[in-house]
Amino acid sequence: KTTTVTTTADGLAVSATITLPSSSQILDYYVDKVVTQVVGGGTATTLPVTVGTAAAGTQYMASTDLFTNVRAAPTLTVAQVLAMSDIGTNQSVVVTVDPNGTVSTTQAVIRLTVVYAQKV
Repeated sequence: KTTTVTTTADGLAVSATITLPSSSQILDYYVDKVVTQVVGGGTATTLPVTVGTAAAGTQYMASTDLFTNVRAAPTLTVAQVLAMSDIGTNQSVVVTVDPNGTVSTTQAVIRLTVVYAQKV
């Protein structure tokens, strides 16, 4: 499953949600910046992105800067791998982007793609 989230000119945090079947296992995920132009025109110098069970959650990916990078390359913790092994009843996988300032001319578009297995 996939979703995208687009920054706003005011630089406020924005999120998008993917809903998975209960007790699924997240096998992998990809977080990509898909805008082709340089993000900017405002005061932002970082573009922190997180992936978790709610807005700004880090259960699956800690804050990773995608201001100049186009794909997140997170180092998973034991707790994150364990959380991914069975999502339980919280079916939401939420990607949040929270620029450290305004992004007035070229907005960032972040795509989250989740590869999962539905347990039976």
